[in-house]
Amino acid sequence: MSAHDASDSEPRNLRWELIDTREDRSYSLFSVSINRNRSPRTGQVHEFQVLNSPDWVAVVAVTPDNNLVMVRQYRHGTGELSLEPPGGLVKEGRTAEQSGREELEEETGYQADSLELLGWMHPMPALFTNRFYVFLARNAVPTGKLDPDETEEVETILVPLEEIREYIKTGRIRCAVMIAALHLFLEHVSVPD
Repeated sequence: MSAHDASDSEPRNLRWELIDTREDRSYSLFSVSINRNRSPRTGQVHEFQVLNSPDWVAVVAVTPDNNLVMVRQYRHGTGELSLEPPGGLVKEGRTAEQSGREELEEETGYQADSLELLGWMHPMPALFTNRFYVFLARNAVPTGKLDPDETEEVETILVPLEEIREYIKTGRIRCAVMIAALHLFLEHVSVPD
């Protein structure tokens, strides 16, 4: 097998043909499907587990005095506290921006006049079907309307903008998709080192 340059005009066919799919299990946050796909190289059919999830959203909120509005909360997967930008699931019937605005206020008690889409990504394309949207909220100010979900215990933490890279380097922020969200932010704004 040979390596191909990213600029090759005709890439090898790497797409697997979907033969059929069936829902295996359904949970409140995601469902598991079993996809049967045909290999483009061998023609053999293989089964793959796919997690169907609503889209996710995160909001990188910056206060007028250049602090990032972050949330410290317990994460059941790792059994540890995690420091992250506020975010969550895109709620049914809502846009990513609407859900981002709601998550910002519910989790932190802050809001901003407008949200700017920094970009979106697939959080884990090997397994998940969803997108992860990242918004920037400039001039975020407290409203006093902190209202986390009943399954959330959160603490609002203000992190000086110039320290965010150090928080990532030293492991104070460890959530991979949130580090990716912060990377989009750092590429978009001028932040002193």
